[in-house]
Amino acid sequence: MPSNFDKIAICRICQSADLQSILDLGEQPLANDLIDSDEQKEIFAPLELIRCNKCTTMQLSVNVKPELMFKDYLWVTGTTKTALEHLEKFSELIETKCSIAGKSILEVGCNDGSLLKILSQKSFHRLIGVDPAKNIIDAIEAPGLDLHPKFFDLQFATEYINNNDKVDIVVARNVFSHVPDLVSCLKAVNMVLNNDGIFIMEFHEASKIAEEFHYDSIYHEHTFYHSIRSVSEAANLAGMHPFDIDFSPISGGSFIIYFTKNERDKTESLKKSEIAEMNSGVLGYEKWKEFADSSRKNIGAIKEYLSKNANLKICGFGASARSSTLINAVGKEFHSLVGIADNNKLKNGKKSPGSQIRIESPYQLIDKSIDIVILFPFNFEKEIIDFLANELKWSGEIFLPLPYMPRIVKL
Repeated sequence: MPSNFDKIAICRICQSADLQSILDLGEQPLANDLIDSDEQKEIFAPLELIRCNKCTTMQLSVNVKPELMFKDYLWVTGTTKTALEHLEKFSELIETKCSIAGKSILEVGCNDGSLLKILSQKSFHRLIGVDPAKNIIDAIEAPGLDLHPKFFDLQFATEYINNNDKVDIVVARNVFSHVPDLVSCLKAVNMVLNNDGIFIMEFHEASKIAEEFHYDSIYHEHTFYHSIRSVSEAANLAGMHPFDIDFSPISGGSFIIYFTKNERDKTESLKKSEIAEMNSGVLGYEKWKEFADSSRKNIGAIKEYLSKNANLKICGFGASARSSTLINAVGKEFHSLVGIADNNKLKNGKKSPGSQIRIESPYQLIDKSIDIVILFPFNFEKEIIDFLANELKWSGEIFLPLPYMPRIVKL
């Protein structure tokens, strides 16, 4: 029987074989492969973060077949107020940085079309969305969008420019951490982009992951854990050059980097960010060794908290990929949860991978009998706490496993 994953022997960017293990989280299920029947067979693969000692790129030790993770996808952008507010600001950045009147924009990994719908209210000439999750892209109701339920790669790019004009702007928001063959995908961006076009890439910044112990962001979809240096090197190999940077709150801290085909002078903001990254130590091995040690301590602290409160009624909030990694890293101590609340209706009634904890609407799950809510997606902490207090009128103890060491908030 063919394997569902392949172990890599060389760095995905520089091709060096000098790879070093940083944090091994064991065999884990695919984080977004929620269980919807007793007959469903789960897919497990090694979940190990490794470092290339030559180019410093942080990446996973295996490639899981993309069609197993992205063809029938359940994560959608539009279910959180925080994400939608960020997209409004993101659209304003595009408007400020690029002269958009009459121009075309292609979004790689457009998901439920939330960003494209916002951009459709502006003066773009053409809006194109590409995403392999056919179940999500087929459900988009937005006249005038040119949507393609496909993987964005060199084959797609070749077919596209054979039948269409090249585009002025390409956007990839937290997408190019997911692709094993990053340089090839960036060459596809170069192919569809006009000579004076701009490529905008958002990604969860490696320095935040290392400093705040974001080990929950490690899952099989996330092939890369990017630094400014790693994305710049990959883009250079694809014939593009960074010239500017912005900062994003998404994923607990992200960068937005702007690239062009023709090299431009770097902004002071980008120059300062590159220096800050170098000084942070995130390009070196010792920083990641500290991250691994801190992550293991965090897992131990969660185990201790759950064991101490085993006689109480506890539920989780947020059946995200992050929660799957964390739950499976901690193990059996989490199995006593009475459920995980999630506002995404596509997830309700299913079970979390590995642990098989049932996912329900918060309106059904969280009542006065719940003593403790474990808040998994810390990047939406304020929104979720407001929801618990003001919408559900719930009070009790909120346990936040991350970032840093666990903490407690009383409602």
